[in-house]
Amino acid sequence: MKRTGKWSRTTVAGIALTLGAVALAGGGITLTAAGYVDTTHARTASLQVSTEPEFQVGLSRNARMVDTGLGLSDDGNVYVWGLTSLNINGGASDPGVQKPPQRVPIAEGTVRQVTGQIYDANALDKDGHVWGWGQYNARNGTDATRSDGLPRQLRIESAWDGTGAVLDQIMTISSTEYAGAGIRADGTVWHWGSSTGYGGNSGAGASQLTGLPDPTVAGNKPVYLKGAYTNFFVILENGDVYYWGGTGGSSLPYGTGNAGATATKLTALNSWMKANVAPGDPYIVAIDGGINMGGALLSNGQVLSWSRTDASRTGRGAPISPAIVPTLSGITSMQFSFTGVALGKNDGSLWGYGASDDYGQFPELPTQIDTNVVQYAAGQGYYIWQKSDGTFWGRGYNPQGAIGLPIGSQYSNRQITSPSLSVVAQ
Repeated sequence: MKRTGKWSRTTVAGIALTLGAVALAGGGITLTAAGYVDTTHARTASLQVSTEPEFQVGLSRNARMVDTGLGLSDDGNVYVWGLTSLNINGGASDPGVQKPPQRVPIAEGTVRQVTGQIYDANALDKDGHVWGWGQYNARNGTDATRSDGLPRQLRIESAWDGTGAVLDQIMTISSTEYAGAGIRADGTVWHWGSSTGYGGNSGAGASQLTGLPDPTVAGNKPVYLKGAYTNFFVILENGDVYYWGGTGGSSLPYGTGNAGATATKLTALNSWMKANVAPGDPYIVAIDGGINMGGALLSNGQVLSWSRTDASRTGRGAPISPAIVPTLSGITSMQFSFTGVALGKNDGSLWGYGASDDYGQFPELPTQIDTNVVQYAAGQGYYIWQKSDGTFWGRGYNPQGAIGLPIGSQYSNRQITSPSLSVVAQ
């Protein structure tokens, strides 16, 4: 969740680049808003394509890791902390648990964006290439072992050491628990990783996603990509929402089934898509989700929520079908953990709600978590954020130190004093 929840300070000139928890990092596509630019998740009055590049510096906006913290320094280097073994540190020296930030050995200063799966990661470099590393090579897209554990570039329909062409011209990337995906400069979407309903493909390396409309037709280019729990979401320039993946416990509305490796229009949310609302009415500009729960950010700062199982996962304490959360307004960004969601508000406050079993014990109804927050991230079971005074705070599942030391789950806000996270500060 790199620069995971930053909704202030942007270095983008002109049109800002934004692609959901995975905003365009490296040459990407961005969503814009009149008089305001959200570089984390598309808070916007219009959905537009841009080729303006952007660094996603800070806590990762898309780090679905369970025991590891993930972020990008402002000089273009990836850092991990907490659990850094299992090749999660990319072969760097001194792996282990409860570790301070450790740099992943990708060429110095070249990374634009980083995203995480449960025990794997992908990075996007300034040249539009994707790198993969971690415990399970079939998930991070490299699809072949290496004794050094170093990150390797993804290839098209080939393992990293194969003969396929290197995957290039990628504008932004994102991850589900076991798979990754990216939007290419030509508007095509490419994916890799587990094909068991988590959004990946069935072969080695990366392959082009099927099912999306022709991106050369006006309005069809993807402008937003977000990996939720077991499915990906894409928003097109015309505002239509598509998904693929979605095995058990997905982030999809009740009654929406696993789409496997083929993109499918998310008809359950038709009423809130741009093409179907009256002029001036709010429409979906960002979408995300956790286990059996999901939400969409609307263009006016309201939040639409749903669940597949029970009302404790809606933030409304009400029926599970998609509906507006009445107590939320002015929301500019969001990131789901496994069982809850953190939301950034336009006044710099951090809000959240969670299921009855939320690891970070966010209340079931939206509650202000903290104030003066400049960036935040949500792992699988933890939340971490930085305040305007430079301090880092966190709460949630923490056996290996993803939100610092001492270890152990933290069920209320706690300042992080060790390890130092200054390398990913805003």
